[in-house]
Formats: sequence, structure tokens, C-alpha cells
Amino acid sequence: YPFSDVSRRAFPDFGLISMSVRTGRSSYHALQTSVTKWLSNRWQAAATYTLSGLWDAHARPHSGLDQVPFETAPDLGGEFTLSEYDQRHRAVFNGIWQVGRGFQLSGLHYFGAGNRASSIYGGDRRVLGAGGEQRLRPDGTLVPKNSFIQPAQNRTDIRVQQRVPLGRISLDLIAEAFNVFNRPNWTLETQESSADFGERVAGQ
Repeated sequence: YPFSDVSRRAFPDFGLISMSVRTGRSSYHALQTSVTKWLSNRWQAAATYTLSGLWDAHARPHSGLDQVPFETAPDLGGEFTLSEYDQRHRAVFNGIWQVGRGFQLSGLHYFGAGNRASSIYGGDRRVLGAGGEQRLRPDGTLVPKNSFIQPAQNRTDIRVQQRVPLGRISLDLIAEAFNVFNRPNWTLETQESSADFGERVAGQ
């Protein structure tokens, strides 16, 4: 029933009340691996790789203070699927090299792929105000939940450090550069009704 029908409200004397429901759920499964070579012979390195999956579901809708006792449309809550924060692959490699005479070179490379994102149609077609997932299309079908995969990401950062002895103390001069190969890591538009759907909207 529409919210404007006062006779159907659980509490007719109340206006719109914001409520946070903490009955969502999530499940995370992962294979996490790492290899480390400790500092010896003037260098060290480490590599990690994670293969993972994150599933979750938003809280089911409530009427007044109670959860509705019947099944509702999946976009109203309770649908257990891969989360918008799911990332299938993550790998990081880092190393440090003590070149000599107080000079040190270090770097890090990050790779991420299978970065899932929330996907919506756009527009409040269920007239829920700030709530709802906005997945309902004009033809009555639903945009699959979190079905959009963002492009893979690659980034390489480096740091150089020079230690300058000054009697009993020393001075460290540090210079850092991020994404040194200037590789673009794009974020794509995930709203179906947008003219830019699937196009680049941000990058770094």
C-alpha cells in the first residue's frame, strides 16, 4: 500500500521514521597464499595471492517493528548473492633492495581482477524514497544483483631512499612515485538507464 494511505500504516500517528535493520548476512570464503624471502644478501621480497568469494544479503523488509512474514520481491531484501564488494583475484608483490652506501630501492605491484560492483536500473520505481535497490526495470524485470564486473586494476609504486650520515645522527631522503607506468584503472558506469552505461566514468 502507498505510504500516503494513513489507514494502512502500522503507526498512523507517526510520519516517516528512519530505521536501520541489522538482519543482513554475509559469507566469505578464500584461499590466501604468501611467500616471503627475508632480508639477506641485501634484499628481501614478498608475494601474496588471494582467491576469494564474498556473498551477502540485505535485510528483508519490515512492517513497523516486525519483519514481514511473507516472501517479497528479491530487490526488497533477502536475496543472497555475490556481494558488490566481492573481488575474485588479488595479488601483491613487494621488494626491497639495499643497493649500498645508504641507498635503498623498494617497490610494490598490485593486481586486482573480478572486482564486482552494484548494478541498478536507476530511478525510484517502487516509490521507496531513500530505500530500495533501484533494480526494477520499466518492464517489470529486475537488474541482476551485483552482476557488473569492473575492469582489472594494475598499479606499480616505487620508493628510493638515501641515508646521509651526519655525525651521530643520519638523515633519510625519501622520494616516492605512485602508478609509475601511468596505467589507467577505470571505473565504469553501472546504471542501466544512464546514457553512459558501461562507459568510463572515473580513473586513476
